[in-house]
Amino acid sequence: MTRRGLLAISGAATLLSGCGGGSDDAEGSGSGGSEKPAPGKPRRVTYGEDPSQFAELRMPAEDPKGTVVLLHGGAWLREYGVSELALLAARLTELGFVTWNVEYRRIGIGGGVPNTLLDVAAGVDRLGGEGLPAGIADRVVLVGHSAGGHLSAWAASRSPATPGGAPLVRPRGAISLAGILALTHGGDDPALAGTVENFVGGRPADVPEQYAIADPVQLVPASSPVWAVRADNDELVPADQSARYVRAAKAAGGNAEEVVVPGDHDSIADPDAPSFPAIQKLIAQALDEDGG
Repeated sequence: MTRRGLLAISGAATLLSGCGGGSDDAEGSGSGGSEKPAPGKPRRVTYGEDPSQFAELRMPAEDPKGTVVLLHGGAWLREYGVSELALLAARLTELGFVTWNVEYRRIGIGGGVPNTLLDVAAGVDRLGGEGLPAGIADRVVLVGHSAGGHLSAWAASRSPATPGGAPLVRPRGAISLAGILALTHGGDDPALAGTVENFVGGRPADVPEQYAIADPVQLVPASSPVWAVRADNDELVPADQSARYVRAAKAAGGNAEEVVVPGDHDSIADPDAPSFPAIQKLIAQALDEDGG
């Protein structure tokens, strides 16, 4: 079913749904063994006991250029999972990057604030744990699409006060593709309020403490550069979401940039779309931060 067909059936709760199939792949069990996967072949690695607490590791054939942590979208809903970014993961692995495609608890299966945030924190930190190839946590960039775009900027803003605590794996940059980065504003925006309220647990006036730990705008500056990428024809996420985040980050002394690419809400995460060369360039730029 297409995104637009799903929107017609489900209404505002699926405003940020990702393209493609569902998340049956997210409900199975996995192992955290130490075997090195064949080049390009995904290996499931768990970071918790819940069926949704795993990531798919792909290793390139050659020496890695760095590691891309992928955070999928889908309005934080259970219907969407790591398959949303499987094509992007495969392409980036072909290009020489390690990819770490993270699943997490979503709305309907224990997700929402704070559990989804706790999972993202643990999932990223798992990169530095036992049983994985050496060095893959040394040069990391976060890339998220739609709801995952929010999660990528949030993960770059972790601190001792956020769910999961200060990061054990520190990214060199975060790239948000069509993310809701101004979560509090989105909670009062008719275009986004239903989706955001579903994730956070209420409107901003009702649960301000939830927004305080989940809204990237309230957590600026991030510990690394953040690129707020939006498509010039995004039909779902208002353009001011990226602009508001960048203004707030710069006002707080952070390093943030808004980047506009051709396409729509779905195509921005498509490795065959015209926007992909710009995304690839940002990944390389992020990994070169700090002289890497």
